[in-house]
Amino acid sequence: MKKVLIAIVAIPLVLVLFTMLVVGGISTGIIGGNAPSDDARKDIPANYLAMYQQAADACPGLPWSVVAAIGKVETNHGRLKAPGVTEGANFAGAAGPMQMGIGVGAAGSAFWTYAIDGNGDGKASPYDPADAIPSATAYLCKALRDHGGDLSQAVFAYNHAQWYVDKVLAIASSYAATASLPAGAPATDAVDAALQFAFNQLGKPYKWGATGAGGFYDCSGLTLRAYQAGGVQLPRTSVTQWNAGPHIVDKGAVQPGDLVFYATDLSNPATIHHVGLYIGAGNMINAPHTGAMIRIQPAFRSDYIGAVRPTAKG
Repeated sequence: MKKVLIAIVAIPLVLVLFTMLVVGGISTGIIGGNAPSDDARKDIPANYLAMYQQAADACPGLPWSVVAAIGKVETNHGRLKAPGVTEGANFAGAAGPMQMGIGVGAAGSAFWTYAIDGNGDGKASPYDPADAIPSATAYLCKALRDHGGDLSQAVFAYNHAQWYVDKVLAIASSYAATASLPAGAPATDAVDAALQFAFNQLGKPYKWGATGAGGFYDCSGLTLRAYQAGGVQLPRTSVTQWNAGPHIVDKGAVQPGDLVFYATDLSNPATIHHVGLYIGAGNMINAPHTGAMIRIQPAFRSDYIGAVRPTAKG
């Protein structure tokens, strides 16, 4: 976390609410709360895994695996032998397992701005993962709100480098368990499998016309393969996927697993040019365009035309 941070004098309201959720142990049941993969269980120490999950549960829209991936990139979950991990600070003034600024260098003082006493021992320490993990999550949660729920931008706020964003999301995708189901699986299971599949593709590159070969996808190729993992066969293109289930007119009725569509003319579905997979909290998993990686972004933008529920009978 090497950017220059500007300390916020007033404690953000989101931090107050976040602290209440973390300390109270209240789970919000967000998307991204799916079970850890075998890779995650092998790589992440059990105590860290539990703390990542609990901290992220206090922030709707922030998957625990993204917080864990940041911990991996920054210090290998506290196992890195380097200055500033267990004491002192690194060259930029960042410290602890999550490498947050402690006010002694260019990294600023983000830890003290967002500090949470996660274990209730009366003090918050940047070197104690019980404090550092929820504090870093609080920072990410604020960044997520500031960027309209765009997860990629929230990670970018943590470290201003696109390579960092791509690496974090790729690791996060490997930490989330996935499954494939046979045709005819119950709707809730099909949706869960589709969401898990899509989440596991985060950080992979867009390529027009691709459906997964070589790790590349276009927008409808991603939704196609996601629902195949759930045992549901979709048509190939975004325009044809518009007719893959009943249309959801009310934005407030859109549910995780629904396909969200975008058109150049909102009165004409024939002009649909893009599709994403809705994951809740106003966000979608999206293969955006050439040169971009699969990412989480806000779903309800100006060219949004509607949603479809592939698991419901029309």
